[in-house]
Amino acid sequence: MPTNNEDKSVRRSGELAHRTFRHAKALPQAAAAIVVLSIFITASLSSGSAFPVWVSSSLARVGQTDGPGTASSISLSSARGETVDTQVIVQGPVAGLTNVNLSASALTGPGGATIAASNVTLYREYYVTVTGTASYGGGSNPPLGSGTYPEPLIPFNDPESGLPLCGTGATLKACNATISAGQNQPYWIDISVPRGATNSPTGTYTGTISITADQGNVTIPVTLTIWNFELPVQPSEFSLWTLWPPAAGNTITTLAKALMRNKIMSCCDVAANASSDMTNFGLSRFGLNLFYLAGIKCDGSYNSLPSTSQINSTAANFPAGLPLDLYVADELNGCSNAYTALKTMGTNAHAANPSVKTIMTINTPDPNLFNEGDGRSAIDHWVLLDAMEQWPTLPFAGGGDLWSYTSCNTGFGNTPEWMVDYPPINERIQAGFLNWTQGATGLLYYRSDGWTAGNAIGSWNNVDTTACGGGMGRPGDGIFLYPPSPIASSESAAGIRLKAIRDGIQDYEYAQILKNLGQVAFLNSVIQPIATSWTNWSQDPNALEGARLQLGQRLHQLSTP
Repeated sequence: MPTNNEDKSVRRSGELAHRTFRHAKALPQAAAAIVVLSIFITASLSSGSAFPVWVSSSLARVGQTDGPGTASSISLSSARGETVDTQVIVQGPVAGLTNVNLSASALTGPGGATIAASNVTLYREYYVTVTGTASYGGGSNPPLGSGTYPEPLIPFNDPESGLPLCGTGATLKACNATISAGQNQPYWIDISVPRGATNSPTGTYTGTISITADQGNVTIPVTLTIWNFELPVQPSEFSLWTLWPPAAGNTITTLAKALMRNKIMSCCDVAANASSDMTNFGLSRFGLNLFYLAGIKCDGSYNSLPSTSQINSTAANFPAGLPLDLYVADELNGCSNAYTALKTMGTNAHAANPSVKTIMTINTPDPNLFNEGDGRSAIDHWVLLDAMEQWPTLPFAGGGDLWSYTSCNTGFGNTPEWMVDYPPINERIQAGFLNWTQGATGLLYYRSDGWTAGNAIGSWNNVDTTACGGGMGRPGDGIFLYPPSPIASSESAAGIRLKAIRDGIQDYEYAQILKNLGQVAFLNSVIQPIATSWTNWSQDPNALEGARLQLGQRLHQLSTP
């Protein structure tokens, strides 16, 4: 019997591998193609020694001492304009490994078309030890508990300049790793598919990932199938993240870029960057919180209520057509004294040219704020804490739209949670298929760089937070990025959970495109069974990946003459 939570984690990994094999046999051949099942490889080296290397789904969390997996190759499918991901795990043999590095080749496709090696982004995964989520609520989605998990991603290259970080004096480097006997070192791989049918013709592309060490070399074959459709530059799903000022080590701009690289919109950026952000990162909306902090409170007091003319003056700084939002209040549940200020703010924002939309977090939409004199709800974006399980009946007809958010509050323990000791399917399914089936058009999160020890290595090594109060542990709460100083980067580093959010936003895009093509019945038949409600959703990575594959194949068929 396991004696601690780490043993339980290892046991669960074994159970997952068994279920993966069982489900792959049951899936149709097309769906099974995405399930990474091959044979475990032992690399025969020129010296006669060997070390284990295998491939794992991006939805699997690989423990430090988990047994070797069974996949020997990478097989992925993607739309144009999408980033797909996987993991390669290297395990230290009896004598260990030194100077371990990864590199990627270009991918060669139909008619000699290529996807450059620079479109393959590599990271070394970093393990953090957490105390575990406390008092989770007792429901159907328990945390994995205290233990050591891979989460922060150390980039090989600076995300802004593209220059290698290996030659710097960084405390943490992706390159030249040492791996002790029996220890796993996972590597994260992003493959970004260029836009345009000329740049990325439909078909199969092949290449390699090379692992080198002082003890020898291993080559992993890569197969990428590009479907005949493209995701838009601007995500269809709205988002608003990091309502706090940037932590030391970030600026407003670097924080916004680190999020936008993963398809998340920061609450704000410098206005002068808006036009280039739209082109380069798909900026889809802009929060005016840098200019106005309404801060309406439950007792009816507030920091400011900007007039329509003030909002007009501010809006003139932004490109025409860029939607503008104003976050007006935080978690005003049953706060009747705040109604007057909220209605005034809604009226002022709606009368602006262009009209500005108001955002508020709450447990469930408040009918007292529906249908104001201008025919609109005082609140345009109702951002609901899904953990409280007070989601309104669909279709929602109260005015405005619905967004979801999560926080340190785990509610009844049934809904997806974004702490480190939960599997990454939690982030992905909320941002993707659950938001879609529950009628949510956006995703909010309060902070991304709530570091525990500033812009220093201590913040990489300690993600245990007690932001909920009462000493309740919430590992990784408010932390989706990691400080740049320890890696000598110009930009904060993403974690695995942020990548899962990005993948969910791309899943959502598949659903949106199918809806636009009149495929709602097919779409619902695929995703409703695995994302039925906030309390009834699948925690099986194979089910989610299988659903995405079905959607991608249908879109490919519809787009191919």
